[in-house]
Amino acid sequence: MVQIFYDLLAFFGITADAPQNLSEFFPWFLAILVGFALFLFVFGIIKDFTHTFARGGRF
Repeated sequence: MVQIFYDLLAFFGITADAPQNLSEFFPWFLAILVGFALFLFVFGIIKDFTHTFARGGRF
């Protein structure tokens, strides 16, 4: 599970090294949250499309 998390961080260009102080933590954590939100958003869109078209394409 840790390797999957590190691969996701690398995909969004975030270093896997933990921040050394609080001033490094906030931008690092914000980048993780934005990347995770984009990840969930894309899969949410895919889920909506599959549910829509699985019912025969009625909107």
